[in-house]
Amino acid sequence: MKRFMSIKDTATYSGLSQFYIRNRCKNGTIPHRMMGKKYMVDYEAFIEREHKLAVQSIATLSAP
Repeated sequence: MKRFMSIKDTATYSGLSQFYIRNRCKNGTIPHRMMGKKYMVDYEAFIEREHKLAVQSIATLSAP
């Protein structure tokens, strides 16, 4: 699998929407690079970050 993917490919592989990924790129919360006018998402770093956020969410919800 490629390290950098387009927003469309990232959405396909992750199951998240293109809108969500594009907005997170624009506000800087997804690791990415610009290639011309195109966002290229660092897929491995993106998945790792999303996993950490999910674990934190679950921990917060299960805290008494």
